[in-house]
Amino acid sequence: MKSVAMIPARLGSKRVHNKNLRLIGGKPLVSHIIESVIESGVFSLEDIYLNSESDVMKSIADDYGIQFYKRPEKFSSDQATNDDFVLDFINNINCDIVFQFLPTSPFVASS
Repeated sequence: MKSVAMIPARLGSKRVHNKNLRLIGGKPLVSHIIESVIESGVFSLEDIYLNSESDVMKSIADDYGIQFYKRPEKFSSDQATNDDFVLDFINNINCDIVFQFLPTSPFVASS
């Protein structure tokens, strides 16, 4: 069974502009969860995906040496649900189990 970690991080947000890029402790919000997933040692870098519509997020994924999945724009709107973009991901990435880690939980620790 192939398990992957998926971190959804869309760029747009109506309430907080560029929320996932906001700095906390000198790093973008999304970086904290990426680092926790990597430090957990549960997933190889080849099995950690940053899922976003934004090429800015691709450069962050590249900086960490993890995979980038560019979701279609239609799954990055306020109307798109978690089920919508996860199903899209599952339909396009070879995996049996998806573990989702949210950037909005920056204090999740790897231990």
